Amino acid sequence: MPELPEVEIIKRGLEKKIVGQTIDKVEVCLNKLLQGSKELLVDKKIISINRRAKMLIINLSGDISLLIHLKLTGQLIYRSQLAVRSWQKISADSRQLSANQVAGGHPSKDMVGDLPNKFTHAIFYFQDGGVLYFNDLRQFGYIKVYKTEEIANLKVLNDLGLEPYDENATPEYLMKIISRRPNTKIKQIIMDQSVLAGVGNIYADEGLYCAKISPLRAGKDLSKTELERIIKCIRSVMDQSFKYGGSSENTFVNAEGKKGEMQNHFQIYRRMSEKCSCGGVIKRTVVGGRGTYYCPVCQK
Repeated sequence: MPELPEVEIIKRGLEKKIVGQTIDKVEVCLNKLLQGSKELLVDKKIISINRRAKMLIINLSGDISLLIHLKLTGQLIYRSQLAVRSWQKISADSRQLSANQVAGGHPSKDMVGDLPNKFTHAIFYFQDGGVLYFNDLRQFGYIKVYKTEEIANLKVLNDLGLEPYDENATPEYLMKIISRRPNTKIKQIIMDQSVLAGVGNIYADEGLYCAKISPLRAGKDLSKTELERIIKCIRSVMDQSFKYGGSSENTFVNAEGKKGEMQNHFQIYRRMSEKCSCGGVIKRTVVGGRGTYYCPVCQK
């Protein structure tokens, strides 16, 4: 599943293309994917796009908002009128994403293939001729229609913790969490979406390595200084991910349909048995059901 940096990158790409567009028609090919009335979306203008943790919120005119979660294999693919008209004229071998198209999410040939296809579950047609497709191979993703005023009260959003960049995400904040479950391993704490929203397996491992903290340590054993280092390092590795266009280690391409390069700069994740810069050998274990990579020598 894309983590915070990857979803933010998709959001930024879509902002450039669909904000200001007016929806002309909505076609739903899989009823469970779009929850709510599609008729409410017709003739609505896209006002803004927000991100909360790993979800997108598209705000429309008329006090309507869409809550979108790509889950494991979701895709959002936008093609301008020019791209829609010219796509069929281009040979399959020469097709590639261009300025007339943006795509984000699970990478596949769908991004440069004919659309709609058997994995296309919702289609948004814009009045200027552009089209936004929601594809999902495994059908775990969703689009939910709400009144904008309802968004602030949604349990799925209110159950989330602070974003890593929130100024209130402090050592004191983590210490308060830890006091309620002192024996929980620190990796489980920072990956808990009710604690730090948007932090997944990759950035938890990379952040803890940056902070030189073992993912196996119980929260109660960490000092305020160490917790501060963890917060700073999570922000640092996410900043690096923005710089390199996200991680394509799993199933992600960025808003331009290109694979991110962050995976080429991993310091610890998926590097089992390789040598750490300190001379130790990177090990793999399981924490909270997730594969976990760490250096037993320099991660204390």
